[in-house]
Amino acid sequence: MHKLKEGCLKACSFYLTLFIVTSLLFACKSSVHVRETEALPLTNGKLLILPFKDMSAIYGENVSLRCPLCGNVFMTGEVTDDAEDILTQSLISLMESRKGVELIPSGQAQGVWSEMLSRDEDRLSEREQIVETGRILGADLVMAGYVYRFRERIGTGYSVDSPASAAFDVHLVDVTSGSILWTGRFDETQCSLFENLFKIGTFLKRKGAWITVDKMAVSALEDMLKTLVTPNPES
Repeated sequence: MHKLKEGCLKACSFYLTLFIVTSLLFACKSSVHVRETEALPLTNGKLLILPFKDMSAIYGENVSLRCPLCGNVFMTGEVTDDAEDILTQSLISLMESRKGVELIPSGQAQGVWSEMLSRDEDRLSEREQIVETGRILGADLVMAGYVYRFRERIGTGYSVDSPASAAFDVHLVDVTSGSILWTGRFDETQCSLFENLFKIGTFLKRKGAWITVDKMAVSALEDMLKTLVTPNPES
């Protein structure tokens, strides 16, 4: 009986220690929201992915800002110099792997934007500019993204002074109708698992480490795009 009791105490002590250690490790406090569409109709269509736009550079940091397309509210903050390129290229790479998706080189959009501004077409709304750019380049659908915060962690994978933080959204716009078919939204500042025990799945996925902001963003894009189902071209 004494040995049994001793064994139970050791087992309880082990699991209590495991819980405490796990709680002191890391997970994220995040929100990934999407408005789903049944299928991404790109089998016979063309998709233009516009470069992400840095909203913090335009409106400043620490500002409560509404998305110009969907109206979701974000708090702006620091955005690293390479944030727009990281998000844009990651989104392009993820969509390139989709069967039936024909991408229009996003670099062509910059010239169209410049020409529109020179013609004083900045009076058009954000959505109208996106639709017009897609129309000029022969796109059926356009993906447009906005980054509000993209702050790198300060520290290492297992000890940080300041965690990574990111906020951005992506929209799929139909060129013919001008309607928004799908929206993906991400807003996260990484925190400890102790602060958010409900995010243990994310904690395990990230192997209990404080991750870099680019890894955080790419993972978020992957999760967002899981809600976009491309039709089988052979069906």
